[in-house]
Amino acid sequence: MKFRKDSASNPGPNSSREDVHDLAEALELYRSAMHHVADREAARPFVAEPRPSRAFHFRLLLAPALAAAVAAGVLVPAYSHFHHHATGSSTIASPTQPNPAEARASVDDTVLMNQIDSDLSEDVPDALRPLADLSDQAATTNSVSEKKNVTHE
Repeated sequence: MKFRKDSASNPGPNSSREDVHDLAEALELYRSAMHHVADREAARPFVAEPRPSRAFHFRLLLAPALAAAVAAGVLVPAYSHFHHHATGSSTIASPTQPNPAEARASVDDTVLMNQIDSDLSEDVPDALRPLADLSDQAATTNSVSEKKNVTHE
């Protein structure tokens, strides 16, 4: 089989035909080798390898652990649901005493809403304040330069 450097040094009219012939021969050898390997593997009898006994022991340990995880996944939400409703019904029965957390939450909500209203009424958010100052400075310099241009006309 010729390499590119050999064919470049000896250019001839049949060099491309020889290269194609060499390539075809190499591909045919590769094809026959692959068929030989496939035939040899197909002739071997299929034997299933026995599983090790450790897999069986692992399954015996895994099954109860999985059952415990599923039971915890079902029982914990059910317990919290029933516990929440049991404590919620006792607070509904005595509405005369306000819950301190609810009173604090209502005050905090009012303060929060006032703060949001004041923030929304601002022209520029605090994070963009430096950019707004820069644009204000640029606007004043443009207006001064426009006044100078007007007076020169």
